[in-house]
Amino acid sequence: MKIYIKNIICLLLIAIAISGCSKMDENYKKLEKGGEIIYPGVISNQNYLAGNLRTMLIWNPSPDPKIVKYKIYWNNKQDSLTITATNHNPADTVKVLIPNLVEGTYSFNVYSIDDAGHISIPLNINSVRVFGAVYESALFNRGYNADTPFIVNILTGTVQLKFNPPDSINIKTVINYTDNANKTHALILKPDSNKITLPDFQFGTAVTYQSSYIPLKGAIDTFTVQAISTYPTIKRIGDITALYIKNPGNPFLRSDVEHTDKWGYPLYWSYNTNVLNQDGDTRGGWSTDNNGCIHFEAENYSGNGVNNGKVYQTFTLPAGNYAIDVQTAGYGGSINANEVVAAGTSLPDITALSTGNTLAWFHGDQNSIGGLHTLNFTLTQNATVTFGWVVSTDSYTYLQFTSVKLRSL
Repeated sequence: MKIYIKNIICLLLIAIAISGCSKMDENYKKLEKGGEIIYPGVISNQNYLAGNLRTMLIWNPSPDPKIVKYKIYWNNKQDSLTITATNHNPADTVKVLIPNLVEGTYSFNVYSIDDAGHISIPLNINSVRVFGAVYESALFNRGYNADTPFIVNILTGTVQLKFNPPDSINIKTVINYTDNANKTHALILKPDSNKITLPDFQFGTAVTYQSSYIPLKGAIDTFTVQAISTYPTIKRIGDITALYIKNPGNPFLRSDVEHTDKWGYPLYWSYNTNVLNQDGDTRGGWSTDNNGCIHFEAENYSGNGVNNGKVYQTFTLPAGNYAIDVQTAGYGGSINANEVVAAGTSLPDITALSTGNTLAWFHGDQNSIGGLHTLNFTLTQNATVTFGWVVSTDSYTYLQFTSVKLRSL
């Protein structure tokens, strides 16, 4: 009796197993009049890469060796594309570019087709976002640090721009600037950096920038902001004397270093012959007083005065606002003294200061020439300017200056 019951149990288990196998087979074939329908293997790990009015579908191919092509449908099967199956290695990736789309969201159905024409069940790639002009119009160039947009090294002229961290998938920001040789440069600011240095930047010129983005990670297209932005004006503010003026004083140095007597010539400064009224009209414009100073004086003090004497230096400045501070030392007698900034490479004569190429001018006499004077001027573009003194005196007069300072405002 026990043997009989065991046999019955075994028969029941076999019947259940056969029934289960039949149900599993129904997942892969369908019995119909005329035979069974075969469903080829399907793709796996289907996804997409976003693009500009296009998208790229990606998947791992089916390992079914009989598959010869894939057919893709979208727009409720109004549009389709068929591609050849080139391999059946599920470790590889198939990439299919779908062009000529409109901005929006799509669903794609991918079917596998074998060499007998059997069609697989569809695998869907849903919520595929396609980007275009609407997305691009909402992009803005990367923001800069409004509190400290740039840092300038006054002496070296090195400029560092400071940006804010990007708030979306920024790819790059292209920065254009002009150097001191009037050559333009394009630098790339990467998204993981918030600062960039402009080598040899020409002050007074504009800096522009333009940022590019991708809408999603792995996107096949980059979107660039249509508008080009201009960076805040970069100024070199502070004492820039050492950059532009040679031998600015405290003390003024002499050029005729082989001589040790009182009168000489100022190093790097130009002068006219009218200031050479000492030592037999061979020297003047500089003396050893104050350890070295610019010096105008009547011949041997009691002789003829200086007439339209000039000491000056020429240099080129970028556009900007400037001030030159001039420090007077000793003076005495009847003096017509003028501290002048003029456009070009020369100073006007003393009779033409108000009508010539004068940009800034301080006039002083024996009652007002003492102390520190400041000459302010503005340049709207790169310009060559000349700073210096235009002086006339009577007998028994002298006038000394100990330093000049150039400041950018």
